Amino acid sequence: MAGLLVVVLGDAAIAAAAIVGLIIMDADAADAQSVAILTSAFTAISVITTSYFGIRAVTNTAQSSIAARQE
Repeated sequence: MAGLLVVVLGDAAIAAAAIVGLIIMDADAADAQSVAILTSAFTAISVITTSYFGIRAVTNTAQSSIAARQE
């Protein structure tokens, strides 16, 4: 449960940083920079979340396999 909390808080921090970056950004270069900021934030959130659930799935599978062999 603690791992999920870390992932959620990390995703929220990345999203907040992206929002602050968009607010602070100049209006002159807004288009290209906003696309770069949003793309980077989306990629970071996706990678962190996918990694967590991938590692969790593999761990659950390994634990089930070990438990089945012990029976």
